[in-house]
Amino acid sequence: MRYFFSFLLFLSIATVCYAEDLSISADVDKQEVALDEQVTLTITVSGNVSNIPQPSIPDLKGFTSYSSGRSQNLSIINGRVSSSVSFNYILVPNDTGDYTLGPFSINYQGKLYSAGPINIKVLPRNVQQQTYPQQQQGKSTEPEEQNSQPQHGKELFIEAYVDKLRAYVNEQITLTFAVYQAVNLFENPVYSPPSTTGFWAEDMPPQKKYYKVIDGTRYLVTEIKTALFATGHGEFTIGPARLEATMEDIDKFISKNPFDIFDQDPFSMFKRGKPIILTTDSIKVEIVPLPEQNKPADFKGDVGDFDTSLNIDKNTIEENQPLSLKIKIKGKGNIKTISPPIVPEIQDVKFYESGSSEKISKANYVVQGEKIFEKMIIPKIAGNITIGPIKYIYFDPVLKDYVQKELNPVTINVTKSIDMPAEKITSMSVAEKKEIQLLKKDIGYIKIFPAQFKPKNTFLYKNKIFLSINIFPLFILIALYLYELYRNRLRTDVGYARSLRARSAASKRLKGARKTINKNMVKEFYTEIYKAVIEYIADKLNIPHASITKDLLEEKLKKAGVNEDVISKVKMVFDYCDMARFASAGFTKDDMDRTFREAEGIIMNLERYI
Repeated sequence: MRYFFSFLLFLSIATVCYAEDLSISADVDKQEVALDEQVTLTITVSGNVSNIPQPSIPDLKGFTSYSSGRSQNLSIINGRVSSSVSFNYILVPNDTGDYTLGPFSINYQGKLYSAGPINIKVLPRNVQQQTYPQQQQGKSTEPEEQNSQPQHGKELFIEAYVDKLRAYVNEQITLTFAVYQAVNLFENPVYSPPSTTGFWAEDMPPQKKYYKVIDGTRYLVTEIKTALFATGHGEFTIGPARLEATMEDIDKFISKNPFDIFDQDPFSMFKRGKPIILTTDSIKVEIVPLPEQNKPADFKGDVGDFDTSLNIDKNTIEENQPLSLKIKIKGKGNIKTISPPIVPEIQDVKFYESGSSEKISKANYVVQGEKIFEKMIIPKIAGNITIGPIKYIYFDPVLKDYVQKELNPVTINVTKSIDMPAEKITSMSVAEKKEIQLLKKDIGYIKIFPAQFKPKNTFLYKNKIFLSINIFPLFILIALYLYELYRNRLRTDVGYARSLRARSAASKRLKGARKTINKNMVKEFYTEIYKAVIEYIADKLNIPHASITKDLLEEKLKKAGVNEDVISKVKMVFDYCDMARFASAGFTKDDMDRTFREAEGIIMNLERYI
C-alpha cells in the first residue's frame, strides 16, 4: 500500500508538471549600470509547445530599447515537443536613478504567464563629458589623455567635444566625434550624427585616424569633425551622437566551464558578434551676438578673416557694350554665406547681376576658400567712368572688431560707337515705306465660294454647339472648385494627406527592396522592408516618424481594431528586420522573398482596417 500511494503521488506531480505548458523568465546581465553603458535584457520562454508566442514588453521607462534578435532550441523526446526561445534586447539608459522593468508576460491559450519585475540602478557616467579649450585655427591637436582616462578597461567607447564653448554668431565651432577601438568590429559601425538645430553644418573630411595608448591599452582612434556656424545668438544644444556597432564577444564563445560547450549553439562560432549601442552627452554652447560698438550701418553679417580683389576684362569699351566686373573675396569663414560687397551706382551706367561662384577648402579642418561675384556693366554714353571705391565689411572674431576693406576705384574709357550716317538711314526708311505701300495695293481677297444665308427664325440660343460651348466652362469651374477643396484639405489636414500618400510611399519602398534581393543585399533589403511597413502604419495613423516605437504601433493598431493575427505578423516582420541588422549572413534569398511577400500581405490587410 505504501508503494501504491508513492506511485499516485509521483503521478500527480508528473501530471502537474505536464499541465504547466509554458514558463517565462527575465534576466539582465547587470543591475547597476553607468549612464554611458548598456544593459542586455534576456526573456526566455520555454515549454512543451512548438509555437511559442512573443512576450509582451511594457514601457521601459528610463531606457531606450533595441531588439537584438532571438535564439531558439527545439527538441522532440518520446514524441513530446519542447521549445525554448530567448528574446534579447539592448537597453540604453536615458537618465540616472532607480528603475523597475517589467513585469514581462505572455498570453497563451487564455492563461497569463509573467516574470519579473527587475530593479536596475543607473549611475552617472564613468566619463564626464569635457569640452576642450579653444585651439588655434588651422592646428589639429589630439585629445588630452585625462579626458579618456576614466574609460580604462573598455574595449570600445566614444566621446564628442567642441573646440570652444563660447563663440560669436557665424564663427566656426569645430565638433569632434571620436571612436576609441581596442577590439575588432564585424561590420562598419553606423554613426548617427547629433542634431545641430540652430547651426549651419559643414562636414570636414577626411576622417583622422591614429593610435593612442591609455593605461596600457592601445586604441585605434577615429575622429569625425564637423564645422558649425551659429545662425543666431543665445544658448544652443548640440544633441547626443550615437554609434551602433557589432564587436567581438570572445567571452561568449570561450567559456570558463568546459561543460558549457554542450549548451552552446554549434554555429555560434559564426555569430560571435555582440551588438552595442553607444551615445554621447549633449553639449551646450553659448553664442554671443556681434558687438554693437563700431558696427557699420552697411554691415551684412560676414564673420571671419578675408581679403578682397577686383578685376575687369577690359579698360576701353564702346558705349552700349557690356563689360565684366569680378570681385573676389578670399579667406577663412563660412564661404557660402558671404554677402556681395557694395558697388556704388553710376549715372548713365547699367549694372546687371551675373551670379556668383565659390571654391571651398577645408584644409586643417578650417572652412576657407573664395567667392567671386560677377556684374555686367553697360555704359550708355561716351567718356571716362570710374567704378568705386568698393567697400567690404566683415567681423574678425580674433580681433573682436569690424574690419573694412576698400578696393581702389577703376577708370574705364568709353568710346563713341561707330554708326551709319543719318541721311542713309532716312533714305532707306523712305524706300522701305514706299515698298510696303505698293504691296498693300497688290493684296486683294478673292472669295471663291458664295456666302451662305440662314433663315431669320434660327436663334443662337437654340444651337446645341453654342449651348455646349457656354455650359462647358461652368463644369470646369465646378471641377476647379472641387480640386481646390481637395488641395486645401491636403494642406490643412496633415493626417488625411499622410494617409492618402501612405500606400504609394510604401509601394516605392517595396520596389526598392525588390531590387536589392537579386543583389543579395540583405541588410539593405530588411532596412527597406522595415521602413516600408513602419512608415506606412505611422502615416495611416498620423504618428510622427521620430516617435515611432514597435510598442506604440502595437497599441495604436489594437485601438484601430486590427486583427491580432495581422498584428502578430507585423511584429514577426519587425523581428526579422532587427535580426538582419546584426546577423545578415544568416538570411538567404528565399528568406528575403518570403519576407517580401509577407510585407505586401501585411500592407494589403491593413488597408481594410486603417
